[in-house]
Amino acid sequence: MSVRIPLNYQPASPSLSNAKSAKRKILKMGFTTGTALSAAAKGCAYAIMGEMKKAVVVSTPIGLRIEIPLNYVRMEGEWCIASVTKYGGDDPDDTNGMEIIVRMKLNNDRGYVSVRAGKGLGKAVNSGLPVNLGEPAINPVPRKQLVDNLKEVLGDNFGAEIEVIIPDGERIAKRTFNPKLGIEGGVSILGTSGVVKPMSLVSWYASLVEQLDIVKSFGIDRVVLVPGNIGETSARKKLNVDPRSIVQMAIFTGGMLKASARRGFKEILLYGHVGKLIKSAIGIWNSHYKYGDGRLEVITAYAAKHGVAHDDILRLINAKTTDEAINILKNYSYKEIFNEIAERIALNSFNLIEGKAKVHCILINMEGEIVGISSEAGKFLA
Repeated sequence: MSVRIPLNYQPASPSLSNAKSAKRKILKMGFTTGTALSAAAKGCAYAIMGEMKKAVVVSTPIGLRIEIPLNYVRMEGEWCIASVTKYGGDDPDDTNGMEIIVRMKLNNDRGYVSVRAGKGLGKAVNSGLPVNLGEPAINPVPRKQLVDNLKEVLGDNFGAEIEVIIPDGERIAKRTFNPKLGIEGGVSILGTSGVVKPMSLVSWYASLVEQLDIVKSFGIDRVVLVPGNIGETSARKKLNVDPRSIVQMAIFTGGMLKASARRGFKEILLYGHVGKLIKSAIGIWNSHYKYGDGRLEVITAYAAKHGVAHDDILRLINAKTTDEAINILKNYSYKEIFNEIAERIALNSFNLIEGKAKVHCILINMEGEIVGISSEAGKFLA
């Protein structure tokens, strides 16, 4: 049996009504700064081995392989220099079009890749970040991606030295949260998937909503909404749920809650990093930074309520990240604090959808460990 689809086809189903916005534009995906770094380094690896490439195929953390063009590759003595332009697709990203340059040479420190920050790559100057103080601001997943791609060319027994230069990094960093987070001197190298999905666009939201229809079609009556890859990875390890019920909601917390309620899910679990979900405790339903913040203010208020000492209250309000705040509170009964925050998030979410479904909340840190849980959410745990 076949289906004849007219060229002017518009879905009539109410459950797919959001899909009509996707027709306006086919959105282009991009690649992360982590993928750009890996591409430049891989281009150098090939050149050092005697093969000058115009483009390289880079493996990403989610298994996709992407061909990335190189602006140039050249040898200067024992050093190779390669350049890549970061491409964000249709994502409104401050780093779109940014040049990333890698200088690389092999050395005798077999088993290690040493990376230093050149001009425009930030360094960590505060605790609470996923990298140590003084290190280049290259997050853990891009570090592994870099090493994995070099191993594809150089094998498993080599040593290398890399300098990362981002000519416009200092200027671009001023438009980001890096100075506030405790990253100085330039931008950071990020990315948990290696690819960039278009953000803050109606069409992207429509594609997320359609995942709910798929979950519903399986006869599943409770859904787990996670902000992104960190939440999804942790949820698959920590929860005793049908894995098909886990849906990424990205920045659209409020929209995905309402869409879930409209589809008749009986229970909704919000599961994800404190820094993303805590905004819902004060009624911010889009977690993108441009719509508001208040993360540390919320933690500080609840900490004060639980009797945290004055000196630590001051440390909390001046913290750079929510994970730094968690570490400050580990001298206290911090899980009681975050349990209450999770309870508030669940209540606010329940009120947002006018009581059409039960809502629960579990908060995690950057390592995927649970730090807070609302009163009835324990039943979801493995």
